[in-house]
Amino acid sequence: MGEALTMKAFRISLLAVFALFLALAPTALADTLELTGVGNNGVYDGIYIGPYVATIDGVANTPVICDDFAHESYLWSPWTANLSTAPTLANVRFSTANYEDVAYLADQLFNVGGNNAEADALQFAIWYINDPSGVTSFLGASNPFLTGTGSVDDVMYWIDQAEANATPSDLANILIYTPSGGGDPQEFIVQTPEPSTILLLVMGLAGLLLLKRRQKLVSAV
Repeated sequence: MGEALTMKAFRISLLAVFALFLALAPTALADTLELTGVGNNGVYDGIYIGPYVATIDGVANTPVICDDFAHESYLWSPWTANLSTAPTLANVRFSTANYEDVAYLADQLFNVGGNNAEADALQFAIWYINDPSGVTSFLGASNPFLTGTGSVDDVMYWIDQAEANATPSDLANILIYTPSGGGDPQEFIVQTPEPSTILLLVMGLAGLLLLKRRQKLVSAV
């Protein structure tokens, strides 16, 4: 009887830990950010295309996407950043109205694959939303890469897609890291952990704890 009550308490505690883990997941990444790699999408016109690779609060190999064309970031130069999540975007660098479209495009770029023209278009579309004049000046107003609308390899194609398809759920799937104190470096987008990934982690920990408990019971017998 006592053992049954103990197991019941264990299950209840496990559910409580799981619920707490889900609640804290969007803020699990803290505010120290350091770029450690430029990813595998190469360059377009001398500009590295995301996703890049960063260490965030000690979590290495985190994919990140820059949404900020006007500033510079450098490898191995850590900085402090404020974290913003939906629905509150109190610390972001640009107009809050932009981030739903940015989140939609970031999701496409995180999943597009490596080193292709579609990735180039997605990255510049993200930059264009927050800094249209800067991107237009850099590319040139008549550049087909900027003005075309019929191909996934064109910036304006993805601008149109974001305006037509972005939803609040896209915004809920990202974390926004804005440098504290303004100035350099850039602002970056990170994907939130998938619920399935969190569940697998919690289940794995639960399995280890249960196995350890059973080993203790066997030893006691």
